[in-house]
Amino acid sequence: MLQAEMSAQVERMRRFFATNPHINMVSIWTLAAALTISPILACLLVIPIYAHLWLRVLRMVPGVRLYRVICSAATAVITVLAAWAAPDLLGFRDEPPGLVAIVLGGLTYFVVNTLLVMIGFKLHDSRRGFVSFIGSWADNVLDIVTLCLGGTTAVLLVVHPSLVSLTLLPAVLLPRGELGRQLEILADRDHKTGLLTIAEWSKRADAELSRARRTNDPCGILMIDIDHFKRVNDTYGHLAGDAVLRAVADAVQHEVRIYDSVGRFGGEEFVVLLPGIGQGHSIAIAERIREAVMKLAVVTLTNDGETTIKGVSVSLGVAVYPIAGSALDQVLGAADKAVYRAKHLGRNQVCIDGFTSS
Repeated sequence: MLQAEMSAQVERMRRFFATNPHINMVSIWTLAAALTISPILACLLVIPIYAHLWLRVLRMVPGVRLYRVICSAATAVITVLAAWAAPDLLGFRDEPPGLVAIVLGGLTYFVVNTLLVMIGFKLHDSRRGFVSFIGSWADNVLDIVTLCLGGTTAVLLVVHPSLVSLTLLPAVLLPRGELGRQLEILADRDHKTGLLTIAEWSKRADAELSRARRTNDPCGILMIDIDHFKRVNDTYGHLAGDAVLRAVADAVQHEVRIYDSVGRFGGEEFVVLLPGIGQGHSIAIAERIREAVMKLAVVTLTNDGETTIKGVSVSLGVAVYPIAGSALDQVLGAADKAVYRAKHLGRNQVCIDGFTSS
């Protein structure tokens, strides 16, 4: 509770920015309990920890509801039981807990908790795939670090309980470091779509064109504009418009490679950087994006209730370095002109250097 009080403000901010399962410091104490005390007491310990967490931190975070905290506490109880049972059933329970017991308990804790959280999030949002709930490498590393601290705390509780206070400092500093990482990521990301900001995208594009000059490789750039986007906002409202923006952004990211850079250019326009891609492949990727957007069915809430928005389309302009120019502004300008030509010709098309692809 002392650790939670010292980290309360940071935890609220981390919860506010979280998009995937949130990693808190609770496992430090619950894993230590699973390794040192009876399973009943270890499970009972979860109740005051999560009650305090709700009263002092979570109820002040927008979007966090009490039922979700109760589900998290129930998940913690099951996880604690599994972490207690693993070394006990295999005959490695010692006092103080040894390395094997800590590794078995920690590994069981990590696997069981991850699976339960993934199932819970999948039930909450069935449209997302299981893999999206695993979290980033940084999230999982933070989770493993907290479990390592939990194992250390378990040993200290038995050998020298007063030294457990030394665990407080890393337990308080870890979420602060994680918050800094989250803020750094958010500074480079558009808050509505999660895509790169135009400043970050331009920085990456400049670096890639510099590399392309040295290696004589091509580099494709796509500019994408959502057709009749103002009509969506006027008909369904701005929240529905934001949902369409996110859906199109997700569709674009799904159709490009993991190392391609996708940014929000402004308003309803997006840009894509395709390193090492020539004209033919750039057009093919643009066509895939156009077709993927046409298949979208965006479910959103309006004043009239839940609505499904269909018929969204995009106009795309393709430009390729070095054909369209040697500088980023020149290549972007060529892609921009191609977009306007696509719109002039009736929208929902791909154009390149003044010619229509489809």
